[in-house]
Amino acid sequence: MPTTEDAPARAAGRIPGLIQEAMSVTRTVPGLAGLQELNLEIRAELRDLIPRVEEQIEQITERTTASYAREGALVRTKAELAQGLSPSPLAAALAIAELGRCLRTLDQFAGGDR
Repeated sequence: MPTTEDAPARAAGRIPGLIQEAMSVTRTVPGLAGLQELNLEIRAELRDLIPRVEEQIEQITERTTASYAREGALVRTKAELAQGLSPSPLAAALAIAELGRCLRTLDQFAGGDR
């Protein structure tokens, strides 16, 4: 039976694939159903990463490059999460690519790039 400790490990292994898929979605522009599914998966991972990055901000020195970078990434991510998915496949693909960039950044801050 999986434990709660397995969840971060599963997510960490899944995030690179989601990032890669999000970055290629504008070239392939799959159907709206596929875009919606990818959108939901990326949003779930972002919501898991946000508290981890917020914790880092509290622990690092204020007004440093590291704190500004994390704060900026969180602002961009939260702004993207506030947007809905367009019914236009191309517009949806562009939004998902942006969510993928946010995911890559937060994952790197959270230690996923090791």
